[in-house]
Amino acid sequence: VAREAVSLFKEGKDQQGEAAALEVVVRSCLVAKKGSEALRAANEALAIYQGSASDGESCALLLVAKTKQALGDSGEAQELAQKAVDIFEKKGDRQMQGVTLKQLADICLAGGHNIDGWQYTREALECFREVGYKRGEASTICQIAAAHVENGVFEEALRIGDEGIAICREKNYRQLLGATLNVIADAHVGQLRFARSDQQEQQMNWKARLAGKEALGILQSVGDRVGEANSLKSLASAFLNYGNAAEARSKAKQAVEIGKVIGNKQIEGENLLLVAQTKIHENKEEGARLARLSEKLLREAGVASAARNAGDVYDFIRGYGVAAKETKKDRIQQPLDLKTDITVDIEEGKHRLGYFHGFTARAVRPRS
Repeated sequence: VAREAVSLFKEGKDQQGEAAALEVVVRSCLVAKKGSEALRAANEALAIYQGSASDGESCALLLVAKTKQALGDSGEAQELAQKAVDIFEKKGDRQMQGVTLKQLADICLAGGHNIDGWQYTREALECFREVGYKRGEASTICQIAAAHVENGVFEEALRIGDEGIAICREKNYRQLLGATLNVIADAHVGQLRFARSDQQEQQMNWKARLAGKEALGILQSVGDRVGEANSLKSLASAFLNYGNAAEARSKAKQAVEIGKVIGNKQIEGENLLLVAQTKIHENKEEGARLARLSEKLLREAGVASAARNAGDVYDFIRGYGVAAKETKKDRIQQPLDLKTDITVDIEEGKHRLGYFHGFTARAVRPRS
């Protein structure tokens, strides 16, 4: 349909319409993993505005840059995005300069160039605050908070995220509010392993579920399927920590279905791994099978680190209970009222997909 639109706009000599339709073609091809076709359409869009130093050229440059990034050419992607930033800088358009800086930051971060990425993010935030562009400011704050969660700095993530939530509530940015609430929920889940008491752990878990449920309602109402899946994943992780395997499984399965419907293997794989963890006590073999399938999906999605973690989960599930049986004779007998924690750290200092937080770390009583 998008290609037909391109043809119609071309016949009518409507260059803006043709470029907009080509952008839809690019996005569709990237989702369908047709990289060469996506790049061809992006270059066609760029050719329409080439050399005009207009807003259209900068947007087309960003389109080509994103396509290059998706194809793994991060170096050229950054060069193209920088050209787009330069166009708005020369024009003195601080708002659009901030928009392009934020997208340049996204490209740098996706390519592993974190120092450059965060520098551009800070510059984008300065641009948005200078011109009072609240939506851009809130979006950038959400991105920064999410990065702090990824790096395990949960307290700072919550502080920054609260600032973004205040803006979103004031300006009624519902989709952004949902996304930021998801980040808040993930931060609370990440804090759970550092809880100093059962009461504090329960409070953190409650806050995670509260933020996750509000985010889910908002994102369902605005039709954001990816955001909805992220909310369900946050809730599944929280319920898994809480020991409510049935509710965790229900939420994770809903997210898996969304991943299937929209063709997002990363969403499908991440949440299938949570389903696998809920099976560890009642059907270990099924849990291992699902973990292995999750690993396969994540590899196909190109998320290498998540796929490795899924492999670790598979190994843990397969070996769960075996070591205790083998060492039973050698174990020092302990009083029956003494509890032993079974804990697993997948990656020190980071929270990833709620692996084993709480549910597989329930206190168990050694048997004589």
